[in-house]
Amino acid sequence: MSIAEARKWLAIYFLLVTVITGVFLLLFNGTSLLPLSSEDATACFQIIIPVLVGQVTVIFQWIAIANQDEPTGKLPSPVPSWAIRLPATLAAAIVIAAAAVLAIANRPSLNWTVSPSTFKSAVTFAVTILNASTVFLVARFFPSSSSSTSPPLP
Repeated sequence: MSIAEARKWLAIYFLLVTVITGVFLLLFNGTSLLPLSSEDATACFQIIIPVLVGQVTVIFQWIAIANQDEPTGKLPSPVPSWAIRLPATLAAAIVIAAAAVLAIANRPSLNWTVSPSTFKSAVTFAVTILNASTVFLVARFFPSSSSSTSPPLP
């Protein structure tokens, strides 16, 4: 994976996940797809969306200043491909699985229920995974032109 491919993948991932998660939490709360109260859905929104929007902001700030540190886009990434894709993919899978379990378990025909706090915990866990991994990757792949704290990519 090249640095350009890593940047493209991270930018598309964070933009799509931010929009899809935000829309899902805002529009589907209280339905069979997301049987959470408005208050619980808002709490989940307040946990995950600021982290995702922060990532999108850093990425688009970098894009806006047209930071071309390697014009050919062929420079290999110093970070393995799995370390770029896996944490973000797992975080999305955790939220999707938690929403599916919540929707399936809370159907009236089943004697099984999953509490909204379980879903909120899953969202918090996904954010923790993102904070422990991709926050640093985004800072490394999308450095601020005024920031000297991030080492330049080779």
